[in-house]
Amino acid sequence: MGRGDGALAGLEAKRGRRSLPGADLLSEGTKLVLVAAAYYLAARYSLRLALVEENVTPLWPPTGIALVAFLVLSRRIWPGIALAAFLVNLPISTNPLTAGATAAGNTLAPFLAAELLRTVGFRREMDRVLDAIAIVVAALASTLVSASVGAGTLVLSGAIPSRDFRTAWAVWWTGDAMGILVVAPFLLSLLLLRQRSKTSWGRRIELAALFMLLTTVSVLGVSTEIRPLFLVIPVLGWAAWRFQLRGSAPAALLVAGIATWAADHGWGPFAHGSLLARMGMLQAFNATVAFTSFFLAALVSERMRDREALEQAASELEGRVERRTAELSAANKRLTREITERKDAEGRLRQRERQLAEAQQMARVGSWEWLIPENQVTWSDEMYRIHGYRAQEFPVTFEKAVERVVPEDLDGIRRNLAAALRKGAEHALPPNEYRIVRSDGEERVLVGRARLIVDSRGEPYRLVSTVQDITEDKRAEREHRIAETLQRSLFPDELPEIPGVALAARYVPATTGMEVGGDWYDVVPLPDGHVGVAIGDVAGHGLRAAATMGQLRMALRAYALEEGSPLQVVRRIRELVQRLVPSEMATLLYLVFDLDSGSITFSNAGHLPPLLVPAQGPAIYLEEGLAPPLGAAPHPEYDVEATAKISPGSILLLFTDGLVERRGVSLRHGLGRLKEEAGTAEADPETMCDRVLASMLESDVSDDVALLALKPIQFAGQPLHLRVPAEPGVLAALRHTIRRWLREVDATPQEIYEILVACGEACANAIQHPHGARTGFLQIDIAHTDRQVDIRVGDSGTWRESPPTDGGHGLKLMRGLMDTVEVNRRSGGTVVRMRRRLRPEATR
Repeated sequence: MGRGDGALAGLEAKRGRRSLPGADLLSEGTKLVLVAAAYYLAARYSLRLALVEENVTPLWPPTGIALVAFLVLSRRIWPGIALAAFLVNLPISTNPLTAGATAAGNTLAPFLAAELLRTVGFRREMDRVLDAIAIVVAALASTLVSASVGAGTLVLSGAIPSRDFRTAWAVWWTGDAMGILVVAPFLLSLLLLRQRSKTSWGRRIELAALFMLLTTVSVLGVSTEIRPLFLVIPVLGWAAWRFQLRGSAPAALLVAGIATWAADHGWGPFAHGSLLARMGMLQAFNATVAFTSFFLAALVSERMRDREALEQAASELEGRVERRTAELSAANKRLTREITERKDAEGRLRQRERQLAEAQQMARVGSWEWLIPENQVTWSDEMYRIHGYRAQEFPVTFEKAVERVVPEDLDGIRRNLAAALRKGAEHALPPNEYRIVRSDGEERVLVGRARLIVDSRGEPYRLVSTVQDITEDKRAEREHRIAETLQRSLFPDELPEIPGVALAARYVPATTGMEVGGDWYDVVPLPDGHVGVAIGDVAGHGLRAAATMGQLRMALRAYALEEGSPLQVVRRIRELVQRLVPSEMATLLYLVFDLDSGSITFSNAGHLPPLLVPAQGPAIYLEEGLAPPLGAAPHPEYDVEATAKISPGSILLLFTDGLVERRGVSLRHGLGRLKEEAGTAEADPETMCDRVLASMLESDVSDDVALLALKPIQFAGQPLHLRVPAEPGVLAALRHTIRRWLREVDATPQEIYEILVACGEACANAIQHPHGARTGFLQIDIAHTDRQVDIRVGDSGTWRESPPTDGGHGLKLMRGLMDTVEVNRRSGGTVVRMRRRLRPEATR
């Protein structure tokens, strides 16, 4: 591509035009072939209208085709045009040289026209008046070259006599000019059809009617005596006005084609005169038609473009006006607001001063300022009230400000102040807690925070400070410590060791508040060998809740040892609450676990239901036995009792509401989450408690949490090791545990009875006879091997023989019931070992 082609390509890119559809997909050779073919076919068809020999025709479309190829494609397309022109002229020329000269003229004319149009910045849309004028001038000027070369070649080759030069030149010029004037715009309009949106059916019908009318008027104008050929001008104007180049170019081609046909056949206005005169008339007519059509189309396009630009400018102007108006309105509002704010500034300042004073009074925070050079002190109203004075009762100096400070605290204040003044730099003083004694004798605890400000020379200038009365906070902290100590002391130091039951408990205090809660739990070994388990929650927090919790726990321990059923225990505690603390309300869940049967009996006074996690299957809540909370209903008839079965390996989980209740979340959601997190019962109670707390609690605990887990242990014939206090109260639980173990090794009821009696005698002797025991514990080991039960009972005291009158039948009883009995007395304790062989299953 030459330099001129590059400039044109840049111009096209800036204008956002598109090249011939599909042109970028074709190779240079394909383009040359296509253009040459189009040129050749159009030329062969046009030669049928030849007026001078077979060479000159008044309509030569190839010139228009060549011009469009130069404009749309590039200058490098000229070989295809030259080759096609040569092939067309070769059969009708006297020799190849003549055909070559003619082809050179045919190629040069559209090339010059294209260069002329490029020079003036021609737009292929022809939407400017300049474009219409340019194409007419280019058509009339550039074709002078082809007409002169062609006609001169015919004369020089002897194809026509020299006297026919003017006629041949006129026909040649007319034909080439027609190609540029009407054929080239028509082809350019076809490109516009591919680039624009679809036309509506109404406009298509209008366009068809327009061309029918134009054809009719043109045919009548050249074939009738009336000769109304001038009527084509309004119709051409209609086409240009309604469709611009897309309508005016086909219309001009149609009219020019009809006029050329008429001139070729000598019709209408072309019926008289010489061929030169007819060609001159035809050229003038076609130029007028083309110029009129294209001029009107360009004029309409310019007007439409100007209108669109005007509308866009108006829209932009409207937008700018709206924005400016909005800005002015906003500025006006800001100005009005500033004026209003300035008017209200003094009122707001007074209001803020009142609010600050009220906030200081509510927070018991006073502020003061000390101008050091003048020794002038300014107190806020709250500072006067903190020190027991009326607001602004007297002027304040530094000595007056510290006269109520306790002497031992005043010395520390003076030392800190002296150290701060010596630094000579602006800084904050460390917080200082001190006490004052007011005029009525009341002692208050204050904490002061101050900042020293220096002047430009570094000299101390001003001390600003705030003082907060923290007396109530100190009292609350002291009460919290007392309540926490009380609560901790009321919890069992450790859970009792109960054979056949694994227990674990956790207590997590709240971290988001200062007051402790009333959550508690307890485990009570009962005289009949059963286990009593309780968990509860006293409403409220603080020392009162902790004290009430202690009363309920002590009462439950006493009633549990007296009463046989959980229902009676809950009723008696309800009566106690009604009499002693009627203003309090609490929840309580109490259950009794039977180690032999594995069943529980429970009564629930408004507490959350316990969660049973079986060894296999989903966890369930035991929601039976529910009654109103303690202190909510005065009548005990509301209390009920329920039972449930706990199989070995299952875990029963008791908990308070702090574990599952969250602010803004449904309690059912918390219970459902606990049910999911409890998981399987394969874990031991200790692991279960840790896992539940880790998954259910967040970093900040809003309420206290008490958690207790109970799990029956299945012996399954394994060796049994028991370590219990050397107290008579443990004998019942021992009998229950050993009975369960003997049943699991398939001992008969008679064997169980006899072994229990012998073991009970050994344990009773171990509790009664030894003295000087250091640990106070019994150790019982039971094993089963080859249908033989081996029992070992040991104590940690020294054996003491009983007088014959006091008994002495226990050892004889043991030897009568067991196969062998061995007693080993040592300084560190006594060990009794007994063996009993069980009968084979076949003999039962």
